[in-house]
Amino acid sequence: MAFGILEDKYLKHVPGTALLSDLGIVKIDEAGSLKRGTGRNEHVVLIPQPSDDLKDPLNWPTWKKEACFWSLAFAASLDGALSPMVGPGYVLLSEQFGVSVDDVASSFGSILLGLACFMLFQNTLAVKFGHRIVYLGSVTLMFVSCIWCAASPSLASIRASRVFQGFGMSALQSLVASTIEQIFFVHERGSRSVIWSFSIMSGITLGPLLYSYVIQNLSWQMGFWFVAIPLGLSVISIFFFVPETTYERAVATGTDKGENPDENSIPSEKRSVGEQAGSGSEDGHTQLPEKPSYISQLKIWNGTFSNASLFRIFIRPFPFVLSPVTWFIFLVHGMQTVWLSLLPICSSTIFTIEYNFTASQIGLTNLGGIVGIIIAMCVSGPLTDLGTVWLAKQNKGIYEPEFRILFISTMLFGVFGYAGWAVGTIHNMPWIGAVACITMANFSMVVSGAAAVTYLLDTHGPDALHVLALSNFSKNIVLYSFTFFANGMVQRRGVKVSLLILAALQAFCWLASFPMYVCGKRVRSFIARHPNLFIVGTDDCDRPSRSA
Repeated sequence: MAFGILEDKYLKHVPGTALLSDLGIVKIDEAGSLKRGTGRNEHVVLIPQPSDDLKDPLNWPTWKKEACFWSLAFAASLDGALSPMVGPGYVLLSEQFGVSVDDVASSFGSILLGLACFMLFQNTLAVKFGHRIVYLGSVTLMFVSCIWCAASPSLASIRASRVFQGFGMSALQSLVASTIEQIFFVHERGSRSVIWSFSIMSGITLGPLLYSYVIQNLSWQMGFWFVAIPLGLSVISIFFFVPETTYERAVATGTDKGENPDENSIPSEKRSVGEQAGSGSEDGHTQLPEKPSYISQLKIWNGTFSNASLFRIFIRPFPFVLSPVTWFIFLVHGMQTVWLSLLPICSSTIFTIEYNFTASQIGLTNLGGIVGIIIAMCVSGPLTDLGTVWLAKQNKGIYEPEFRILFISTMLFGVFGYAGWAVGTIHNMPWIGAVACITMANFSMVVSGAAAVTYLLDTHGPDALHVLALSNFSKNIVLYSFTFFANGMVQRRGVKVSLLILAALQAFCWLASFPMYVCGKRVRSFIARHPNLFIVGTDDCDRPSRSA
């Protein structure tokens, strides 16, 4: 039992448990033939093991991986900005349109409805047609609908345009996790997940800050015209620097006698390192395609990657509601996002009641969020990756994905932030105290959220996008529902009670990490031993296809 993690009673090699580093602490015969990292990571065994194919995204040169990832990170920051950026102006806009604050919030919040509804379908398109065409379509739709919103003459037109903006936002809020899993190794994913989370969170905080000045000094429409400019640049960068990342890996089919037969269907990158070492082609002479040219990778249409129908692919995520990991991700990542997202939605009401702030002053309170996510990024990048390597070393060189869950304890910073802000309201706490509490909540989200997503990648691998789609769908439906009454609740029940409710909900979600940490290895074993439970109608026609 490693650091309180219960051992499994059924499988000798539980998928996800692997040799992360060979530091002389443990000697495994199979490790000698495994590929390792380079430079300071030369002692780290690469998980998953890359193929010898130059088209394998794991074999891409560093510059190509970085260009791809940072293009998506830039787009994700714009994605994060679109949803909450109007928040500081809700009270001002309610006066302009002659409606309640909740009416304005629900109209601009309809972006969450579009985001939730398209979340599942964009995963379907990615599985069928690859990631590149989905990314291009999504960012282009964000760009066009942003112009539509800027030109909208009424709340009805705004509501419709925001729904389509939500359609475009969906890929950058879930599909990027799958891309990280496709192009980076396990020991690299933690920091990448942190940067991705940082990009979205920076957009969430910077968007309202910048928009508050625009709406107060110019007009609410100009903010969307300004956002359309970087969105246009994002379309260009994704076209040139984000090639197709979907790659058809071989499935390990050979097992020793006496092994659990259900392990035969587990993809090689989800099996232990010891098992991956023995995999290979039958004759040992696999014919590999030549290195593709840069121009050939710019094509938008790359054929299909599955022979299954769109409907069959669409329903594939739903069996994952039976996975305890799905519920865990929903609580510690999805719902934590909901509680944090309520702050910009209600910020106009809260700071108007407590401090009588103007729109630009309300926007400035987001500086606390920026500080929080910057600190979180500086701390959590090395903490999640180097920390797990250190824990693996203490565990005789064996890595357990549950090590990631230890870093989810940073959710307590969010609990203290919400509760501290609530208590401060009855003691005439100055505005800087409220900003400090926002800093703590954002720090909590970035560190624990990145750890949760990385844990998901380690446990569900290629199926992580299905779990994220389910979690994000549910999260956005819940958050959209809150837009109809959240500001009204703050006005009726007061700032203190509303923030205490958030603190209690955050603490409840954090408690989910305890059973997941202790029983996580057995959960992974259960998932591996019951693969058919998470697959809808598999047959030969579902095997990958590369028809162009």
